[in-house]
Order: sequence, then C-alpha cells, then structure tokens
Amino acid sequence: MNNELYELLYYYNEEGQEGYDLNEVQLLEEINIERVEKLKRLLHHQDQHIAYQAMLILLAWSIKEGFELLDRFIIEKWHEKEDFEPHRLYHEDNVYDVISRALYISTFNGKNEHDLYPYIKHFLHLYDKMFFESDLKIFLLKKSCKPLLKEIERAMHKALENKRYYQGSQLFPVLVHYDKNIFSKYINIFVRLINQDHRIAYNIEEAEKQL
Repeated sequence: MNNELYELLYYYNEEGQEGYDLNEVQLLEEINIERVEKLKRLLHHQDQHIAYQAMLILLAWSIKEGFELLDRFIIEKWHEKEDFEPHRLYHEDNVYDVISRALYISTFNGKNEHDLYPYIKHFLHLYDKMFFESDLKIFLLKKSCKPLLKEIERAMHKALENKRYYQGSQLFPVLVHYDKNIFSKYINIFVRLINQDHRIAYNIEEAEKQL
C-alpha cells in the first residue's frame, strides 16, 4: 500500500489527537469533502480489501456510495471469497460485526436507524454461521431495535442450535432489554450452558441488569 492510500484510509488529526487508525478516521467530526471524493474512487479499487476499508469509512460518515458498495458486498457474498476481518484469537471472520460498528456510527452522522434495519436483519440471519464479537450486540442494545425482536430471538435460537453458545448468549441481554418477561423464559437454558463456555455468565449478569 502506497503512502497516499495509507494516509487516506488511516490518518486522523482532530482535537490535538493525531495518528493512523481507521477506527479513529470513522469517528472524525470534520469530514473533508476532498477526502470523501478520493474514498469514493477507492470503492472501485481492484483490491477488494482496500475497497472494503474505504466502504467502512464512508458508511460511518453516512455517505450514500458506502451503502451502495455494502449492498454489493452482501449480494455478491464477498465474505465467502476472503476473510476481511480475521479475528486474532478465534480465527474467524468478524466482518459483519465490524460493519455493524460502522452502521452504528452512521446514526450519529444523520443516518436514520430504521433505514438500517434491512442490514441488521441480514446480519441476524447470518448470526449462527458467522462470527460476531460484540458490535452487532451494541447496535441492538443502544439503538431502537424493538421492531426486530422476533429476528433477534430467532437468531439466538439458531446460534444455540449451531453450538455457538456464547454468541447466542450475547443476544439474551438484548432480548431482555426489550421484553423483561424473556428473562424467565431463557435463564435456565443459559445457566445450564455456562459449563460449555464460562463467558456466558457475563451475559446472564448483563441480562439481570436489564430487569
């Protein structure tokens, strides 16, 4: 990657903070129009990973072209062709979780969260097949996602059926957040699963805090 590309994707300088980090670029408050145009051109880069990173920034900045590439990314199933966000510990692709974070940031840049529901529904549909660390969970908890309650519950069930026990448990506090009665419905299931993955206990505690 040449210096110009590196600067475009990673360089940030705001409020006395300066460095190179794509996540920080996504959070920039002052969005440079010239940089936006250059990032739009990168969406057509021959290296799909570079196009993907440009997409993450434009999604966070709520730029239309970023969402257009996301539509292509999903329809053409780019995630089946390569790993875009290989997790350093679990050796699975965390790509749709990272995209969820970009969508979350976009709501602070003018994007209506209801317009993002189709994307979130799609991610929930993949929840038992793909790895999700925590950013989709954060979106579901912090944005108004009660209309997606059935999809969230279905995703939790499918994750448990596919033996992604911890990942399934991550949706437990989300469900309880929107419907307190769900706690008693599932608490015994997750208590029994703690011996499969001790981290499930943290999600049980978080669900209790939603009561």
